[in-house]
Amino acid sequence: MFVVERVHPDGAKVTDEIIGIGQTGIVIKQGEHAVKIPRLTRILEIDGVPVQSGRMTPEEGSGSVDERPIFIQTLQKEKAIYRRLSNHSGIIQCLNLSSDHYSIQMPLMQSDLKNYLRKNLPDKQRKLSWLKEMASTLSYIHSRCVIIGDYRLDNIMLDDQMNTKLIDFSESTLMPLDWDLQGADEWGFSVLTDIGQFGVAMLEMITGQHCEFDTLRDWDTVGATWPGRDTLPSTNGVWLGHIIEKCWTRGYTSAAELAEDLSKEG
Repeated sequence: MFVVERVHPDGAKVTDEIIGIGQTGIVIKQGEHAVKIPRLTRILEIDGVPVQSGRMTPEEGSGSVDERPIFIQTLQKEKAIYRRLSNHSGIIQCLNLSSDHYSIQMPLMQSDLKNYLRKNLPDKQRKLSWLKEMASTLSYIHSRCVIIGDYRLDNIMLDDQMNTKLIDFSESTLMPLDWDLQGADEWGFSVLTDIGQFGVAMLEMITGQHCEFDTLRDWDTVGATWPGRDTLPSTNGVWLGHIIEKCWTRGYTSAAELAEDLSKEG
């Protein structure tokens, strides 16, 4: 069993409150801001035996990898995506875009949408308003030649006015500015897979049921594949189920079409 502590890249212990943990980064609270930094740990004990070195770099010949450059590079890529997206009402604002520092500073938000829905029962009008905001934001992100790649309710925050703000582009891809929105990135993610994941978020928001739109389930054998319809729940009798169905069956060629369909509801 390992006992570890969270640390900054320079080895200093993280003493701020940790309010979010991702695959490559953690989010800490600093005053009125949330700050994303690399997810780094230092081993303190192994099976109850203290580790004395406390070193941040692997010992020579240990076979371990120094994760700091990898995680810092991931944050720098994410920051470049925020620069590409600029300031949009449906996206969390990165407050330190002009800085070359790897950290991502953001305003504190009330709650993510997934946790909010666990504790509250908003009416259909509120949910539809959120879905329209979310689809409009998705369309904008694609227009800026960015593939999200990991669209989930817990990556959507609510501000003080209960408006949605998308966060976390650590799994996203910055495509060339002359990209025609066709095709996929090296992992098989595309405009269409983002829309498929949006359908999952819709179903979870409306019914509370979670499912996976998993394009990587056969990655080791055939690479990225479109999920079979039988791997996803039925939408029969589900409010807005016809829109979810189109998300999952490539019924939309763009998020703009999705946003237009949602705009006709309500």
